[in-house]
Amino acid sequence: MSEMDVDAQIKNYWQRIEQWSNNDEVLRKLEEERYGGSRTKFHNPEDEHPMQTALYLGFLDTTPLKEAMMPFYRRVGSVQYLESMGLTFVFMKVTGKSPDATANYLKTHPACAELLGYKRGQDGKYRIPDGETIRYNIKERFGHEGIKKIDHAILVAISRRVKELSIDLGDCCSSDAFPIEAVSSDEKAEYNGHYEKSGYKCAMTSSYSEETGIVPLVGKVIGINDDEGKELIPQIQELKGCEVKVKKNWVDGKYATLGNIPQAEIIEGTELYYDIAENWVYNHEATLDEIRRDYQKFHGEPDFRVGATIDFMMEYLVKNGRGEIVGYMLRNEHMAAKEECPDGYLDHFHRRNMSESANDLIKNDKGLQRAVRRKGKEHIELQLQLTLLALHVIALVRLQKGVKKNLVSTRGLT
Repeated sequence: MSEMDVDAQIKNYWQRIEQWSNNDEVLRKLEEERYGGSRTKFHNPEDEHPMQTALYLGFLDTTPLKEAMMPFYRRVGSVQYLESMGLTFVFMKVTGKSPDATANYLKTHPACAELLGYKRGQDGKYRIPDGETIRYNIKERFGHEGIKKIDHAILVAISRRVKELSIDLGDCCSSDAFPIEAVSSDEKAEYNGHYEKSGYKCAMTSSYSEETGIVPLVGKVIGINDDEGKELIPQIQELKGCEVKVKKNWVDGKYATLGNIPQAEIIEGTELYYDIAENWVYNHEATLDEIRRDYQKFHGEPDFRVGATIDFMMEYLVKNGRGEIVGYMLRNEHMAAKEECPDGYLDHFHRRNMSESANDLIKNDKGLQRAVRRKGKEHIELQLQLTLLALHVIALVRLQKGVKKNLVSTRGLT
């Protein structure tokens, strides 16, 4: 569509609005024609009942987005677009467009620009940033750390809204990592024989319920040969800062270490579910009596409590670097539970298969692997945080409209 055609379309549209402003039926038809649907009557998009992505994003209460973005601008009053830029990031990720393609699309589809909140100038044209401006904002103004801060604000808004709707994102979580192949020119990407590729890993923590579906929560890019288990506690704490308390978390053996188990269960209050490795041996010395004896070794410390409860003793030992005995005791309990009822234990543990589905959702369905077009871990981290931001905004729109089903689904968005 040429620029002249766009101008004519805008002029014709507003003339018709003025002509039929008192006719609800005509206005409804004009909305359908211009936006592909109603701007006031929300429906949950599905394959059978699709919705334009820009129209969907136009239903978002952008208050948390605006508040999170404002600190990145020195003169907010002179900014031509703020929330619109944030919505453009989401629009770009959901539709799979580059910054240049996104800018060109909005220029030739003024209704979408309007839905994303862009304003018209005195000439009647929408003030749409070019691709380079979008790229500058993503890479320079915000970067992966800035995008993550914005996403955290959205995640807090999600957490508060789900509580109003009686949803607990922390009731059933899973932590796992998956590989991301690097571009061939990335000389810093290491090779991993297990994955048979050079690249990086994304360590993720996700939520799951039959109603909400899989909801990726937080993630971090690490080296492909790095220990993803070291990301467990930081991500649990990160989620706590976003007002999501991880109560139950399904993990594999790389996460279920003698350091992580007591830290997660005793300090963070997160119950871990994991399979028992073949080389694990029941530690008969890890008993309550042994914990009491270890605790007594601190009797000269000012915070030592006479007559302390066993829970206090375990917490004290973990905080003071003597948590291994606590880890062994907790692991013993899991080993005993599996020995007593192996089928029931494994059925419960296998709920962690959701982590594989969550990984596939991020990596393939939402295009994280396809978005890796440049070398470097920071580029992949940026793409990961943009993907999480997009999914969380998609979820927040649904939640603001009282929809609890399949929160991050993009099916039906066109």
